[in-house]
This record gives sequence, structure tokens and C-alpha cells, in this order.
Amino acid sequence: MNLEEIRALRRALHSCPEQSGREKRTRAMLMDFLRGRTELELHPCGEGFYAARREPEGTKPPIALRADYDALALPGGGAAHLCGHDGHAAALCGTILSLKGERLDRDVFFLFQPAEETGAGAPGCLELFERERVARIYGAHNLPGYPLGQVFTRPGTFACGSRGVTLVFQGRPAHAAYPEHGLSPATAVGRLLCALPQLARAERYGGMTLCTVIGAELGERAFGTAAARGEVWLTLRAEEDGDLERLFADIFGLARELAEEYGLGFAHEVQDVFPATVNDPDCARLVLDRCGGRELPAPMRWSEDFGHYLRRCPGAFFGIGAGEGCPPLHTNDYQYPDELLEPAIRAFRQILLG
Repeated sequence: MNLEEIRALRRALHSCPEQSGREKRTRAMLMDFLRGRTELELHPCGEGFYAARREPEGTKPPIALRADYDALALPGGGAAHLCGHDGHAAALCGTILSLKGERLDRDVFFLFQPAEETGAGAPGCLELFERERVARIYGAHNLPGYPLGQVFTRPGTFACGSRGVTLVFQGRPAHAAYPEHGLSPATAVGRLLCALPQLARAERYGGMTLCTVIGAELGERAFGTAAARGEVWLTLRAEEDGDLERLFADIFGLARELAEEYGLGFAHEVQDVFPATVNDPDCARLVLDRCGGRELPAPMRWSEDFGHYLRRCPGAFFGIGAGEGCPPLHTNDYQYPDELLEPAIRAFRQILLG
């Protein structure tokens, strides 16, 4: 394997960032790279694809390795690789090339997944498990702020489950001089926002829970008209899927009660749904043992749609330090460090080769 070739691939991917669900050029670039350098089977999988390396006489259970390749959508439009998915995809390609001539004694499936940022990519790629006899699945994410190349994971929950929630309160408009003729959602929205910290207290649940107010909108900037519509945007987060369901039920229940109390119309929408990423204990210990990993004391607060796979198949998700001075994910200064490609490839190889 030529490591400089993998660095060049990451830079090429970095230069053409595409939002979740729109990664046509990125997908084509990765498939062309593998077609030109390997003889692996390439199969569509959801909106992504997988490369199959088969050893018909293998005696070990088949394994899947996964990388994502979408970029982060920017507020003003466009996209940028501010989460390192360009590096994840390049490292998985590097792993494939590094295995040329190696005897694995098993089938290995290399899954390239789109749309991780929105949580929409993994559900479509679950068809991998229907097509192939995958016994274990592993994936990784870079971790800024942690020592470069150091592997981290833990048995049980690695990353929290989360979901975005939009709550809509619909009243009736009125002239600002006669607000009593209308029906304003202002009081209901205010009471809901004040109640959220108490509803999300961890003591009410089994583990860490968090309700983050992303934003709220009430009425319009038209000073002659009283507010008639209000929206509240929340992100709910929890270590356990059961706690996330209870937190949602509590908040949804209060919002509906407030709407009824004030005679308001009520609707809601759920988006960006991520189940908790819950590692199989044996698979997590395998990563720790083979990769010289360190065990995390608590789950990561962020979410990762790899949890969908772990609901279908035992496996483990792990982090690899991107450097203690590396800027945080999802910030304008972040870029996946090329120095991390070799440790990431090595970690995947150690999982496969022992």
C-alpha cells in the first residue's frame, strides 16, 4: 500500500464535500478508486455501496467494516468536511489495499455509507445483513482532543442516542391593539421552555439525559399583529434508548397538555433520529485488546448512526485520537489530519488479523 496515495485520496474527497443524501461525486470517486486498484466485488447498498472480499474456504465468521463519506451541511448552503468522514473513507480504502496478499480466513465486507450526519444513511444500508452472512461489524470515528492514534472504546453504550423534535403551537391571529380577540401561543411556549430543565434531570432516568433548545420562533416581526403561531426546536439525547423514549414522551405530553389548556392547535415532527450506539461487550474487548485501546469512562455525548447496525448484529464502534491540539469536530478550523490515516488503517488491520 502506498500511504501517499491514500493521503491524496483523502484530499480529493475533502475538495468535493457533498451534503447527506447528495454524495454522487464522492461515491463515484471511491468506487473508481477501488475498481482501479482491486478486483473486489462492488455492490450497491442503500444509497451507498460495499466491497466484498471473499475467501470461499475461510473458517472464521464474516466481518464488516464501515466508513461514512458525507460532509457537514453549512448554515448558508453548501457543505464542508468538518467531521472527518473524508478521512474515514480514505482509511477504509487504505485498509483494503493493505490487505493484498494477506490470508484472512474469512469473508470481509467493506461498507461505504452516505448520510451519517442526518442519521438517514445506515437504515438504507441494513440490506447488507440480508444479502451477506455478516457475523460482526466494526466502525471508527476520529476523536479530536485525544492522543493521536490512540484507540478508545467501551463495552455498552459508546455514543448517545438522540433525536430532533419540532413542536408547533397554532393559535389565532389578532390586531396588536386587540390581542384578546386572538389566541396567542406565547404563554404555552414560555411555560414549556421553563419546564424543560426539570423534565430532563438525569435523576428521573437511568443515565445521562439532555434536552438542548436549538431555537424557538414566535409570531412574526410585524408590530401590528399579535403572535398566532409558535415553534420550539429541541434535540433530545440520552445514554439509553429507553430513557430517550421516556424523555420524549414526557416533553411531548407536557406540550400537548399546554396546547389543550390554552385551546391551541398542536403538531410535532421528529427528525435526525439516532439510536444509542451500544457495543457488544466481547467485540469491544476485542478492540481494546488487539488495538492497545483505552476504555472510556463514559459514553460520548454525540450520536452516530452506527447504532442501527448494532441493533442487527454484534459489533463495536471505537474512536481514534486525532491529536490533543486538533480543533473540535463541526468547527470551521477542523480538518482530518493525514497523520491519522496510518493508525486508522492499522486499527482495522489488527481487528481483522489479530
